[in-house]
Amino acid sequence: MDASGIALDGGDQLWFGRELALRKSDRYLSGAGAQGRFKAKERRGRAASRATQPTSPHLVDPEQLELFPTPPRDWGRLSPENEYALTPAAKVLLRDFSDYLRGQGADPRLGGAASLRTLRVLTAQLGAEAPIRELDVKAIAALGDHYNGRRVVCFLHQRGILRPEPMRDAELTRARRAAASLPAPFAEAVDLWIDVLLGQGSRSNPALTSGTIYCYVQNAHPTLKSWAESGITDLREITKKDVEAAIMGLPSARRHSVHPPLRSLFRALRRERKIFRDPARGVSLPVAVKLPTPLPSDRVRGILSKVEDVRSQFIVALVAVHALVHDDLPALLLEDLDRSRGQLRVRRRGRLDHVVYLDELTSELATSWLRERYQRWPRTGNPHLLVSRISAADEAGPRMSTEVTKTVFERVGISARKLRGDRIYDEARHTADPVHLMRLFGLGTTTAMKYITAAHPDKRPDPIRA
Repeated sequence: MDASGIALDGGDQLWFGRELALRKSDRYLSGAGAQGRFKAKERRGRAASRATQPTSPHLVDPEQLELFPTPPRDWGRLSPENEYALTPAAKVLLRDFSDYLRGQGADPRLGGAASLRTLRVLTAQLGAEAPIRELDVKAIAALGDHYNGRRVVCFLHQRGILRPEPMRDAELTRARRAAASLPAPFAEAVDLWIDVLLGQGSRSNPALTSGTIYCYVQNAHPTLKSWAESGITDLREITKKDVEAAIMGLPSARRHSVHPPLRSLFRALRRERKIFRDPARGVSLPVAVKLPTPLPSDRVRGILSKVEDVRSQFIVALVAVHALVHDDLPALLLEDLDRSRGQLRVRRRGRLDHVVYLDELTSELATSWLRERYQRWPRTGNPHLLVSRISAADEAGPRMSTEVTKTVFERVGISARKLRGDRIYDEARHTADPVHLMRLFGLGTTTAMKYITAAHPDKRPDPIRA
């Protein structure tokens, strides 16, 4: 039995079966020679099999106009048996996509294999002559872990052959879905409330963000559902006692999250003339001012040593040293960092920009992060200062997910909010000037006075100047 394949120049090998069959480990005892010969035969067999495959009957003709929108395709029935041969244009597109993956630092045979497989299925089924719908790319990517569509979407968008999916706001969609789950009169009222919060009511008003709208609807939904289950058929039947009973029956931690949405709901319905009076107008809750407290020194000591990568250390330094808000981190832009002056501009929506003067440690971490960012993703066009593996590969340049920064502080063992509060409190112990805190950390007047009061209980604002 010639296991090494020495005497098989141009021939084939016959093998024994059953218990005398050659094991896979014995098959490759001779090393790369035997493995290379079998791999070459396997590649030739695959090439011959693909040569006999027919062209897909579902190729999209770019000259064919649509009489009506194409319904979503069912990609869940894909199987190796119904693979089709690639057209010449599809082969060129796959070759260019392989070069694109290499430029992004991904090997088409390893890390980029899932993306390459996704594009091959798309072009084999639909061809490469007509634009490819983003909806189809995402449908194939959702079939399993051996498919990936993010890089495919970016590549097709760059080539101009992607038909983008209509933009949908996920949080606004969830808010509408929560409204639809209520009985008809309540659902109509909540839908109207959402329209008012979006600035689409009968009177113009500033629109709230979709995240705020979803939180409002989510917090008010259990109360509205309980009213519907108790037999109330219309919100016009709600009285002040009903609102007070609904709020006071909740745990103290939940009362302040349900009270503002209910006030907003009835105020919107009153303004749209759907109810005659606002039952939540006279309902108020006492507010306890909670003063900030410092963290124990043993918890703060050595926090940078708890994270190893440069990006995580840079994120922790921005919060622990310069007291940036957690939500400010993903929005930082590359152009906002001025290393020559040691400054970082923080853009905050609806407020003036805040300029951070970097210390020596943070400046060194910023330089190290920029060096690592360029080494890992040299061709990324993402304009944000902090990027992740996913956001760097997206040609649209999105923000990095806040889950990345949350994971960093989970490893540290201290939340970003507590770490920021401890830094401001430490600065307030060294000065009783609230203007200094406002300039240094970009705080508002109320927040600055809260920290001054906590750090200096004997310092009270002058009632004449207040």
